[in-house]
Amino acid sequence: MAAKGYCTVDDVEGFLARTFTAAQEMQCETLIESVEIYIDEETDRAWLTGAQTDEAHYNPTCELYLRYAPVASVTAVTGRSGLGEDEEALVVDEDYEVRNLTTGLIHLVYPGNYDRVLVDYTPVATVPADLKQAVIELVAAWLQPHLQPGSYGLDSYSLPDLTVRFARSHVQEITPPNVRRIIDRYRYPVHA
Repeated sequence: MAAKGYCTVDDVEGFLARTFTAAQEMQCETLIESVEIYIDEETDRAWLTGAQTDEAHYNPTCELYLRYAPVASVTAVTGRSGLGEDEEALVVDEDYEVRNLTTGLIHLVYPGNYDRVLVDYTPVATVPADLKQAVIELVAAWLQPHLQPGSYGLDSYSLPDLTVRFARSHVQEITPPNVRRIIDRYRYPVHA
């Protein structure tokens, strides 16, 4: 699977203020893909996904949230009254209302009429700046053991007796605290 484009190798190089070798660039590209998947799983959403067709919401309540918010536009909403019934096109401002494009909130006027609602929409095609920065920082953190393998886990180094102490406590955390704060900001509660 190719990276979606949350950040680039150049972004990570700029953050670390260094130029990568060809092997380091390949490793960085692989880590970018992994971090994108990790961010998507942690936030239970995704960015740069393209138009979404027939996103299903079963037994909807008055409010339903689209999976890939923020949303640029909602193009169609259909509902069925029961299993085996035909889909019925819902009319905007009569049957439903798009309340908030940022959170992907759609309000159904008569949710009890439908056992399933399908929504076609287009998510916003950009990655928020702070999320892009989180991806860059996380890739850089995961890349450190490959850039400086001799210092991986090194906690202190002192002279003249040459005391070296290794402690993995600061590298065991999979996500740096700043990145964790950004991810937490993009977590949405699960909406049924």
